[in-house]
Amino acid sequence: MTPPDPTGALARLTTRLGRCPDLDTVLSTTVAGLDDLFGYVHSLVLLLDESGERLYTIASHGYPSEGIGSEVRVGEGVIGMAAARAEPMRVGNLGRMLTYARAVRRTHEEHGGEAPGHELALPGLPGAESQVAVPAMVHGLLLGVVAVESDSQLAFGADDEAVLSVVAGLVGAAVELDRLLEEAAADHPPPQSARGPGAAPAARTTRVRFFPQDGSTFVDGDYLIKGVAGRILWKLLGQYQHEHRDEFTNREVRLDPTLELPQVRDNFESRLILLKRRLDEHDAPIRIEKTGRGRFRVVVDTALVLESTC
Repeated sequence: MTPPDPTGALARLTTRLGRCPDLDTVLSTTVAGLDDLFGYVHSLVLLLDESGERLYTIASHGYPSEGIGSEVRVGEGVIGMAAARAEPMRVGNLGRMLTYARAVRRTHEEHGGEAPGHELALPGLPGAESQVAVPAMVHGLLLGVVAVESDSQLAFGADDEAVLSVVAGLVGAAVELDRLLEEAAADHPPPQSARGPGAAPAARTTRVRFFPQDGSTFVDGDYLIKGVAGRILWKLLGQYQHEHRDEFTNREVRLDPTLELPQVRDNFESRLILLKRRLDEHDAPIRIEKTGRGRFRVVVDTALVLESTC
């Protein structure tokens, strides 16, 4: 499936990525480039969460639903095993493996394991037969996984694995560079602005319900997100509603202990991208707009009713 000139295609992708102004654009450019430069129509980029036990989808391409925020346990399926082993995984008869993985998951839940709850469905081909998953590593640390799949058996070979290894390396480097740039920008945070008390439109009302125990957040009764991303949204909306603020710095938000971010190598920026993309996919009347390095704005096109359960 690799193009006749994979080296040239990699060079073109690298050039495109080098022109991206931020990590959000890097992720979109990566999955789009995998399609038009290499012919990988169906692709996913997942990042490792704070616990190191799950991967969450932050970008996808070629599926009816983006599945932003959907998760995979480390060690589960081709993607999870690539993460657990920190090495590429390639399968040409995926049907049997999917059957096995579902059986393992069902047994885990029947014996008291974590139930799916409000999990989002991972994007995937209904008749997927081939898959390649490659870990994104930086300085020996796992940051995420890049994966592609096909509905044809034995669709991928060693060349595809090699190409995706390079792409995963580029993604990992972009994630790490973004983290370093955001940390540098935090040393000189820009001034913050406040919106007027009556600036929020009131043509309609949106109800946001938050569950502190796991960060699950619902918008008008529909599940949106959970975990760190849910806690970030709740904090932002609270300040928007009660302090009339709409501009924030990454530094001030990430220092909030209620977000439960790790003190070392937190992934606040990628969680903010996840939240932004999930709001867009949900077509919510709430948006997050980046206004500069280490700075963003919350845009709300509705009146808000905020509810937190005990």
